[in-house]
Amino acid sequence: MDRTKDIGMSMIRISVMLFWLGALVAHGAGNIDATSEYAWAENGGWLQAAATNAGVSVHFDGSSGYLSGHAWGENIGWVKFGANTGGPYVNTSATNWGVNLSSSGTLSGHAWGENVGWITFDPAFGGVMINFTNGTFSGRAWGENIGWLTFMGTSPDYGLRTLAFDAQAQGTPNWWLDHHAVTETTEDGDQVPAWKEYVADTDPNDPGSYFRILSISNAPPATQVAFTPASPGRSYTLMRRSLLTNGWNHVAGQAGVPGTGGENTLHDTNTWARMFYTVEVTVTP
Repeated sequence: MDRTKDIGMSMIRISVMLFWLGALVAHGAGNIDATSEYAWAENGGWLQAAATNAGVSVHFDGSSGYLSGHAWGENIGWVKFGANTGGPYVNTSATNWGVNLSSSGTLSGHAWGENVGWITFDPAFGGVMINFTNGTFSGRAWGENIGWLTFMGTSPDYGLRTLAFDAQAQGTPNWWLDHHAVTETTEDGDQVPAWKEYVADTDPNDPGSYFRILSISNAPPATQVAFTPASPGRSYTLMRRSLLTNGWNHVAGQAGVPGTGGENTLHDTNTWARMFYTVEVTVTP
């Protein structure tokens, strides 16, 4: 499961921390969970976000995103979540309106229903959020002609949930696969499948983008192992072993070191006549 590149006496190991396991449900055209697809408008009834042959999609790039697609209301018709130009939306004209997603999970901007007009997702005394952990929507949007549109409720229990923040078998989030238009097994020529590119925070569509050790210096007083990329949101652990047949051991003080961007260096305060090193990458929760 590991990919290694030998550089002198170096070795690279990529490991992964698994997220929520799940699979995209084939129902509507979007990425809403078909078992949790309804919002309720007090003056418009049920709004279905995973309707047959249509649906709402949540798009995310790791820091922000937007919504697109259509929801269906038996009493109000189609509600569209963004202009055809795609998001993020500026919401200043008839061609760039839509619902945006912030880094904190809050939604803003406007959806449009031909029969009900504008629906505002960040109104005064309301607002809608998406939980990045489980994909559930909560809160209320406001439509001048339909009143409050509520995304979670009881009696009966209902709600709306996106599959964008679920993950595939190797732990890769659906939003990341969608953003890069790949599957977990996509390989772009560098012999690294896309799920490992996610762990390393590299580009699965660029064969020149991969995690690698750049250099090793064992000049006293310490051994220095330089590598790239050292991404924020990833942690790095330096490990060593004296023989390839031995198990790996953590280097003291060099476990779970946060990445700071670009090239980083980990240190072993000892120098050796012979030693093998590996840098382990994990996705920071």
